[in-house]
Amino acid sequence: MSKIKMIATDIDGTLVDDAKNLSPKTIEVLKKARANGIYVVLCTGRPLSGVANLLTQLGLDNDDNFVITHNGAQAVNAKSGKAIFKHLLDFSDFKRLDAISKELKVNMQTITTDSQLFVTSPDINYYSVLDTFYTHMQLRYRPVTEVPKDIEIAKIMWADYPENIDNALPNLPKDLLDKFDCIRSEKWFFEFMKPLATKGNAAIELGKHLGIDASEILTAGDQNNDLSMIEKGGFSIAMGNAIDTIKEKADYVTDTNNNDGLAKAIEKFVFED
Repeated sequence: MSKIKMIATDIDGTLVDDAKNLSPKTIEVLKKARANGIYVVLCTGRPLSGVANLLTQLGLDNDDNFVITHNGAQAVNAKSGKAIFKHLLDFSDFKRLDAISKELKVNMQTITTDSQLFVTSPDINYYSVLDTFYTHMQLRYRPVTEVPKDIEIAKIMWADYPENIDNALPNLPKDLLDKFDCIRSEKWFFEFMKPLATKGNAAIELGKHLGIDASEILTAGDQNNDLSMIEKGGFSIAMGNAIDTIKEKADYVTDTNNNDGLAKAIEKFVFED
């Protein structure tokens, strides 16, 4: 068995297939890893509520396990939801981004640490509704005047038709790109987070909390928001369906998410002598 002590994996396009399901092989291999004392950490843009079913299927829904949520804004206990650490946006960030988003005519949504998703426009966008469907967050309209100044914000997103985001991006003030960690996680999502709030930073920080060195962390992903994990992990896996940037940076390219790519890579690099 290898020296790997933590497996930090993305979910969509990596852990699950295109139908958002876990394969029997993936469940078997990850349960074996956990039984051998290896932490299995789901690293996701979703809140904890959005991965509850996956944690149950993998046997990770207890106090001995952890989840990295909101693309690295938090690491939380898998059962209690108690934060191990958090890197959050504040009210002034929210006010600035809300004003810019309205000026650029792009839909903005705000996600809090307690899994609330709200918009400040009464015209609810299709992509905000879609996001709540997959993440099990509550969606509400909340005028700016009703947002408390002590609000804990995990991330702020543009959730809109791809062409609307395409049109807005060239006009986004450069200082905002410098101030936040910004990522196009999907064609219809553009995310704003604190610079420390990346999956890679979160995996390393959680590892330190658990007494695990970066060299002992295996990471796996497929999209832009996984790049920090791929670059910072001790050994990195790109899915066969990953974008080219991820494949170029990873230590190994495995099979696709529809063909047990993650499970195959773990068997090869964690369990084979």
